[in-house]
Amino acid sequence: MSHPFQESLSNIEKRLEELTNAVTKKQERIFDKVIINNDEFQKLFKISPGTAANWREKGLIAYSQINNKIVYKIEDINKMLDDNYRPFKK
Repeated sequence: MSHPFQESLSNIEKRLEELTNAVTKKQERIFDKVIINNDEFQKLFKISPGTAANWREKGLIAYSQINNKIVYKIEDINKMLDDNYRPFKK
């Protein structure tokens, strides 16, 4: 006969694992998209709206603006990462 505390701990661990898997899947899916909006872009890089605007003004990231909505192509984000890549020095 198992202890009730042990059962609830087991349930918590199981739920935590399910939530971890769900979060991981959601994070991976952002690169499956073709475009992301400005909020997603800022969250992805953990930057402020001002920094995102600065990157656009400097030409660091290509973007599309439709009325007031700004979107980015994932391929352009990958290009920005490649263009700013600094390999390890040997």
